[in-house]
Amino acid sequence: MTKNIANVEAGQIIDQLTESLAVRPDAGGGAVLSFQTIGSRQVQSWLRSADEVVGFILSAARSGVWEVHLALAPDDQVGELDWHDGESGPSMRALMQDLDSLDASKASGGVQIMLLQGHSLVGAKSSPRLGPIEAGLQLLCSIERRRSVEGQEAGLMVNSGYSQKAAAEHLGVSQQAVSSRLQAGYWYESRRVAYWLAEQLGEFMEAKLR
Repeated sequence: MTKNIANVEAGQIIDQLTESLAVRPDAGGGAVLSFQTIGSRQVQSWLRSADEVVGFILSAARSGVWEVHLALAPDDQVGELDWHDGESGPSMRALMQDLDSLDASKASGGVQIMLLQGHSLVGAKSSPRLGPIEAGLQLLCSIERRRSVEGQEAGLMVNSGYSQKAAAEHLGVSQQAVSSRLQAGYWYESRRVAYWLAEQLGEFMEAKLR
């Protein structure tokens, strides 16, 4: 969480986040992800899909409140981190605390990626292929934070299946206005890059398992 959030507010934001992420959006309810509070300003969870990781990072950036430490761990090492049924033990918590000490707020775009090698976390200098992936996510997060509310609204409508004309009618603006909002927020470009980065991230982890 960004350090410009007062301590008195941090606990409430943490609680709201963990509660919202742990409930299904459908009427049935039920847990979907196990997010845990670590310290006073940090939450952690285990994400298994590259698409899910990229989507979550962009959502965190959009909030304007969160920075993200992404620790990549090959499946064959997960058991060593005493992670079972969505709950982490002391080893994983210690790694998350190590990440917190690195302070992602100082990283471009508020995103920092590390790779678990043995029992240590290494960055792009030790694993060069991480560099382009990290830089791409940092750029996307910077765009996400700077996109206007109107541009985000138009983009989400287009993503959900609206044509620009239908989105314009729904928003009560001209089609040109919708087009301008999408262009100003680099909506189409950023979505293509996000999909590409998810593929790169998935391929990177598959290579680590071979």
